[in-house]
Amino acid sequence: MKQIFLNLKRFDVPVEEGGINRLAKPGDWGGAVVSGIQDGISRYQEEAEFAAFFPEAYLLDAVRARKEGSNLQIGCQGVYREDVEKGGNFGAFTTLFPAASAKALGAEYTIIGHCEERKDKTAFLSGAGLTGEEAKKAIGLAL
Repeated sequence: MKQIFLNLKRFDVPVEEGGINRLAKPGDWGGAVVSGIQDGISRYQEEAEFAAFFPEAYLLDAVRARKEGSNLQIGCQGVYREDVEKGGNFGAFTTLFPAASAKALGAEYTIIGHCEERKDKTAFLSGAGLTGEEAKKAIGLAL
C-alpha cells in the first residue's frame, strides 16, 4: 500500500497578515482542509493511506472534520523530545508539545526532526560554539 503525506506548513495565515490563506478563517482552517480532501481520496481506500500534517493549533478542528472510516489520517508537525510519563512527569511542557498531547488531540502521525527544528537547534548550538559535524551529531542525538 502506498503512503501519501501532506505537510501543510503555515498556509493558515490570512493574506492580510502576510500569509496565503484564502480558504477559511484561521479557527476553521484545519476542518476546511480535511473537508476538501477526504471525499476526493476515498476512492483510493484500497490503494493508499493518506496523512495530512497540521500545525498543532489546527489539530482539533481537523480531527472533528474527519469522517468516520475516512482513509485520511491526521498528523501533527512535530512533538517535543520528552514526553509525559505515567506515574512520573505529568508534563509542565509550557510552549512545548509532547507526543501524549498530540495523541490525545487525535494525531495519528507526527514529523520528528523537521528541517526548521534542526535549523533552530543548529543556531542554538552555534551560539555556544558548537558547529559543523559536532553540532550535527548533537542534534541527531537530541532528536
